[in-house]
Amino acid sequence: AETQKVVLHFHGGLVKKAKALAKAEELTPVYQAAGAHPVFFVWESGLLETLSHNLHEISKEKIFKILVKKVLKHAAGKLFDTGPAKSATGVLQLPTDIEVAVELQKLEAGEEPYGHLKAPADLDDLTDPQEERFESELSADSQFSKEVEAIVAAAHPEQIETTAKGVTAVDRKSGRTLMSPEVIDELVEDRSQAEAAGAKGVLSTAKLVLKAGKILFRVVRRMRKGRGHGLYVTVVEEILRELYIANVGSEVWGMMKKETADTFENAGKDPKRGGWLFVEELGRLSQQGHRPEITLVGHSTGAVFICHLLAHVAAARQDPDHPLPADFTFKNVVFLAPAVSCALFADTLDKYAKLMDSFRMFTMTDANESDDTLVKVIYPRSLLYFVSGVVERETNGAGTFDLPLVGMERYFTDAGTYSMAEVATVRDYVQAKDTRAVWSDEDRGEGLASNSFSHSDFDEIGQNPDGSERTTMKSVQHIIAQGA
Repeated sequence: AETQKVVLHFHGGLVKKAKALAKAEELTPVYQAAGAHPVFFVWESGLLETLSHNLHEISKEKIFKILVKKVLKHAAGKLFDTGPAKSATGVLQLPTDIEVAVELQKLEAGEEPYGHLKAPADLDDLTDPQEERFESELSADSQFSKEVEAIVAAAHPEQIETTAKGVTAVDRKSGRTLMSPEVIDELVEDRSQAEAAGAKGVLSTAKLVLKAGKILFRVVRRMRKGRGHGLYVTVVEEILRELYIANVGSEVWGMMKKETADTFENAGKDPKRGGWLFVEELGRLSQQGHRPEITLVGHSTGAVFICHLLAHVAAARQDPDHPLPADFTFKNVVFLAPAVSCALFADTLDKYAKLMDSFRMFTMTDANESDDTLVKVIYPRSLLYFVSGVVERETNGAGTFDLPLVGMERYFTDAGTYSMAEVATVRDYVQAKDTRAVWSDEDRGEGLASNSFSHSDFDEIGQNPDGSERTTMKSVQHIIAQGA
């Protein structure tokens, strides 16, 4: 008899439930045409909605615009300071305000300001006098001082807006800005201390000026070490991490990932959870002689879900009381633009690689990843860039930057900068077979073609905007029908 085929599709969790269910309906005939019975794991977070709403709002803030201009101006001056023209005194030749404004205008056209400016080989860290020059220029800026005063004047008790699941989406403490509540608290405290000392004006911006100095230092350091995401994008990331972290979707993102692990918690106990219950059912079917070929497809955060599933299945295989056969494996594992960290996937590979008969990832080249705009007015790179640069956390919960993600080509092509063990593990595994990664736009024949140019395009069917046929899901169909 012909082996039955089953596809377990883990969607990205980024959109609302209704949209995810519509996607499941759309993909059902695609999987059926490949001879497989599809099962969809759907969960929702509303992350894209939160990000889009908050980033649009932040982009309009006066304080944000002032900080971007100032930090960008001094960081660009530092990068221009190279070669024979390098200043002997360390006093930077800064671009003019007009030159910076012209670069920022590029955002309107969907381009990246200073997009072609690379860190020179002789770039060094920001010096103390260079940081002090920046801080005194910012302190002396009357618009900046006025705006800080207005933010403090508009301070109010904390107001929290949550997603449908009760996760914080907006955490506001001033009517004028989405800066994190603890930052507003510091600004308010700054002013009261200044007033208590009988001073007005300049002193009450001191804390924010020092924070801005730290931001500039970190931007230059990241660019120097090859950990920048392009100059402008790195400036935005560092401002958001330092001043707006409560409102950049970090909590929604963390909760979304947690849900993909929680579904396998407390197996066999009430309340019943979809993840472990499904694996139990799979075991029962196997005992009745049903051993289908199973393909796992994970889009975006769906790849995180798959890592937790593999861990649970590995434990079930070793449990004599679990109905799942001890030799159970998955025929194919397919990642579509995976938003999983190299740390989690490296751990998964170390422990559970034997559960995957074959692996293939479809994702973008770095050039296409960089061109995939998340929010035009503020962040011209992709969702994965934003997750890596702003939203992700270290395993201990600490904030981080440029966190290596499996779906981003930069971590595969620059082994010198990214020599960390977890990145090397993933890189070595993916590069061990040339069929393990397809970098869009690429066509190496059936099952090895992808022409998705946006994070959300990988599970799309039909035609691209230019009329060409979308090939990523065609490749996935081929893998299911013919094997990878």
